[in-house]
Amino acid sequence: MTAAQLFDVADFGAVGDGRALDTAAVQAAVDACAASGGGKVVLRGHRRYRCGTVRLRDRVEFHLDEGAVVEMSLDRADYAGEALFVAEGAQGISLTGPGRVEGRATDFMRAWDDSTGLGPWIYTPRAWRPAAFALHDCRDVVVRDLTLADAPFWGLHLRGCDHVGVERLTVRNNLAVPNCDGVDIDCSRDVEVRDCSIHSGDDAIVVKATARPGRRTGPVSGVRVHDCELLTQDSALKIGTETQDSISDVRFERCTAGSCNRACTIQLRDGGDVHDILFSDITFDARYFSTPWWGHGEAVSVTALPRTPEGPLGTVSNVTLRRVRGRAENSVRFDGSDRSRLRALLLDQVDVTLERWTGFPGGVFDNRPTSHLPELLPYDTPGIHLSRADAVTLRDTRIAWGPGRPAYFSYALELHDVTGLHLDGFQGESAHPDRLPAISDDRER
Repeated sequence: MTAAQLFDVADFGAVGDGRALDTAAVQAAVDACAASGGGKVVLRGHRRYRCGTVRLRDRVEFHLDEGAVVEMSLDRADYAGEALFVAEGAQGISLTGPGRVEGRATDFMRAWDDSTGLGPWIYTPRAWRPAAFALHDCRDVVVRDLTLADAPFWGLHLRGCDHVGVERLTVRNNLAVPNCDGVDIDCSRDVEVRDCSIHSGDDAIVVKATARPGRRTGPVSGVRVHDCELLTQDSALKIGTETQDSISDVRFERCTAGSCNRACTIQLRDGGDVHDILFSDITFDARYFSTPWWGHGEAVSVTALPRTPEGPLGTVSNVTLRRVRGRAENSVRFDGSDRSRLRALLLDQVDVTLERWTGFPGGVFDNRPTSHLPELLPYDTPGIHLSRADAVTLRDTRIAWGPGRPAYFSYALELHDVTGLHLDGFQGESAHPDRLPAISDDRER
C-alpha cells in the first residue's frame, strides 16, 4: 500500500486526548479515503479517540494501531445512528486491530437498585444506549484482531450481510449488562467466525432472522463458527430467538464455553424453518444464573414453541450434536409443541454430567419468550428430556450425575410423545436408581 492510500485521522484534526470529540475528524478521514477509491484509515496508538457515530464506507479499512482506543461518547446528540460504527450497503469494508473499542457500558446503566428484587446480578439500562457495530446490507466484510470492551448494547451486529469474515475478535463485556451480545449474525449469509474470545453478559454468538420493517427479512445460511472461547451469562452458541425467515446450514465446531447459562441453544418462536444445524466438539459448563437472564442452566435447549397464541411457528429438523460434552445444572432439553414437532435429531457421543454447584433455585424449564405457555415451568430435571419429536437417534451418548443430587434430579432419559426413537449405545442410570428407572417413556404406560 502506498503512502497516498493511508489516511491518518490526525491529519484531519483528530486530537486523541480522550476529552475532545473526534467524530468529525475521523469521519472526514473515512470519507476522504472512500472518495479516493479506498485505502486504510489509521488511528495511531497510545491515543484515546472519543467518538459518536462513524459511518464506514466502501473499500475502507478502518485500522486501530496497538494502544489506540475509540471510546464511546455518552452524549446522545453525538450519534446519527443506532451505534458507534454503522455501515449501510457498503462493500469491501474492514475493521482491524490490534486496537480497542470501549463502550463505557455502566455509564449507560442505572445504579444498582436492590429494591427491584434483581439483586447484584444484572444492571437496569437507562432509556437509551448505543450498540457498538451495526453493519446493514454490507458485502465482503472483514473484522480482524480488534478488541471490544464494555459494550452497553449489542456488540457486532451483522444484519443482511454477505461474505463476512470475523477472525480473532476479542470481546470483554461486563457480565452484568443485559443485551450486550458478542456477535449477532442476522439475516446474513456466508459468514465465518473463527478463533475469537468472547465474554458477554448476553448471548456470546447468536444466529437469527429478525423482521426488518420496510425490507425483506432474508434467510440465513452458510454460517461457520469454530475454534472460539466463550463465557456468558446467557447462551454460548444460539439460534433464535428471532426466526422470521429460514435458518439453515449452520455449523458450530470446536468451541469452549467455560461458563454459560445454556451451551447449545435453538429457540424457534416465529414462522421460519430451522434445519441442517450442527453442534460439534463443544465443551461447556452450564449453570444457573438469576431469573432475569433467559435460560436456566441447560446443557442443550432446542425448543419449538409459539411466541404468541396466534403467531406463526415454523419447524426444526435435521439437528446434530456430535461430541458435545460438559457438566450442567439442568437438562439436555428437546421440546416440540402441538403446532411444531421436532424432526430428525441425532445425538452422537454426547456426554453430560448433571450436578448442582450454584445456590440459585432449580427444578425449572425456561420457555421464554412466550405468552402462550408458562414462562418458567416447574419441572424435575432429567438428564435428557425429549418431547413431541420424531426420528430421534441417540448414539454412544452418556448421562452421569455428580454428588449431592437433589430430589428433583430424575431419569437419565425422559420421553413424551416421541416416535422413531433409536438407542445405540446409550448409557446412564437415573439420579436416584433406588426409586426411579433409567428411562421414562410414556409410550409404555
